[in-house]
Amino acid sequence: MTSLRWGLALSGWLTLAVVTLLADASVLRATVTTAFVLVCPGLAASRWARSDAGRLTDRTAALETGVLTLALSLSIGVLVVEPLFLSGTFSVTRALLALAAVTSALALSPRPGRGRRREAPGAPGPDPRPAGTGRTEPPPTDRSPHSEPTADRDPLSEPPTAGQGPRSEPPATD
Repeated sequence: MTSLRWGLALSGWLTLAVVTLLADASVLRATVTTAFVLVCPGLAASRWARSDAGRLTDRTAALETGVLTLALSLSIGVLVVEPLFLSGTFSVTRALLALAAVTSALALSPRPGRGRRREAPGAPGPDPRPAGTGRTEPPPTDRSPHSEPTADRDPLSEPPTAGQGPRSEPPATD
């Protein structure tokens, strides 16, 4: 495991320790809490969304990761805090406890797709389409455009052909 993953896993617990030890109106407490809430849960979750961590050398990839991190952090924060508000049990300590647990779980769990064998990129699999044109043709029908509509054909969805006016029902004969 990388040091980033361990750092993310421990960041929530360190933030929780700072929140419980410092006074309520402390500037350090507010700064540490805000930094954790805005960065750490989203960075732990963005590991799952990125295709390759080695792409961070590109400026646009770093910007993409930053925006994704911020968006995921805010989303996870809302998902954690909203039930606490609705149940009337919200406190900063409870919210940080839940966020620390979620961040640790996301950071320490293996990335999806690891351990699965990938096929070689040059080895195509069998073609599921039938030989010939490469596409399946619908079965031929013996209906003409002037035939009565059936349950699987909607006459209103097809435009009228040239010379075809509105349809009228033939008079009923008794």
